[in-house]
Amino acid sequence: ASAVGNTGYLLRTWHPSGRPATLALDPATEWKRLAVLETEDGGMSDDTGTVTFRAVYIQDGQRGVLAEKSRFVREAGRWVYLAALPEE
Repeated sequence: ASAVGNTGYLLRTWHPSGRPATLALDPATEWKRLAVLETEDGGMSDDTGTVTFRAVYIQDGQRGVLAEKSRFVREAGRWVYLAALPEE
């Protein structure tokens, strides 16, 4: 959603406890690749799960990497992003 500028989707899939009122994506950031490195829980019978990922982007001609372990919760049958977990 970030790669195509779909802020509406990002906001809809963000848990209300941490979701900003508005979201402005930097048009100068070009998202290139997303790799899911690990998942924990998040199965059919789970209400929580985590996803560890790495996203590669270009900004101001420089390559950057966003790496995060994200926590998700299931609400009303839908998975929503809750927060980034602290680095271990």
